[in-house]
Amino acid sequence: MSGVARGIRGVAAVAVLAAAGTGVAPGWADEGVPGAGVEPAVAGLDRSGSVGLALIADDRSPMPGEEAVFRATVVNDGGTRVKGALLAQHVSEELEIVEAGEGVLAGGVVNWRVDLSHGQEAEFALRVRVPAGAVAGDRLTSTACLLLDRDADPTSCARDTLVVGEPTVMSRVEAFVGAGSVRVAGAALGLTLVWLLWRARRTGCP
Repeated sequence: MSGVARGIRGVAAVAVLAAAGTGVAPGWADEGVPGAGVEPAVAGLDRSGSVGLALIADDRSPMPGEEAVFRATVVNDGGTRVKGALLAQHVSEELEIVEAGEGVLAGGVVNWRVDLSHGQEAEFALRVRVPAGAVAGDRLTSTACLLLDRDADPTSCARDTLVVGEPTVMSRVEAFVGAGSVRVAGAALGLTLVWLLWRARRTGCP
């Protein structure tokens, strides 16, 4: 059995144990996962088997401190029902996991149970936060693998990568004083300009 297969199967075991409250952490890294090096924009849905998997980030260039959402889509094109399958998603350790819906988080890996009838598809969203100290150009990756049988190798895997964007002047100001304060200051400045124009017209100033 390959190291990757052992790691993925370990993730499946963690999903079961975490649901029981044991919280055992897996020793899984996404290096060498079959298909993990293929960007979703090129690969699209992996329909090599009866079930397809795609992983795409809503915003691939978030700023430091901002949130981003990875969306994994599972499509059942087979002739039989998919029941009790496992979707396991791993993210770069620098990313903070903010929300995973009904997913179970254990050891940095989020696990979802997948049940799909023929022709159905399901989407699983994972919200993460880029560290405030991230540097523009940093690449932060997430890899998802689907296990139709928790005792077998993954059926398919997909990966997408966030590339940290360059902070703008406004985003830096907002980070320093708070976005709410910036909006209030902007509104106050606008009202001041309106008042000055009104006063100039009343007094007949050019």
